[in-house]
Amino acid sequence: MNHGQLRSFHAVAQRGSFTAAARSLRVTQPAVTAQVKALESHYEVELFHRRGRGVALTATGEALFEVTRRMFSLEEEADNLLSAAG
Repeated sequence: MNHGQLRSFHAVAQRGSFTAAARSLRVTQPAVTAQVKALESHYEVELFHRRGRGVALTATGEALFEVTRRMFSLEEEADNLLSAAG
């Protein structure tokens, strides 16, 4: 697992589609798909139910989304702290 994979997963979970996630991350949709597939493959889990152009989180995906929400919130908090201090 790496930060890029988690960021891609989080963006898809937030936006409900790989295309919208790619747009928000300013990368290609295949790049986001590859990151999420690599994460799923490494842990042998399914994080999304893929439905046409949209996705829905699996139970494991929902649990991971809660973790990534906290993780990226703390990352933003650290960035704000350092920006204010500088």
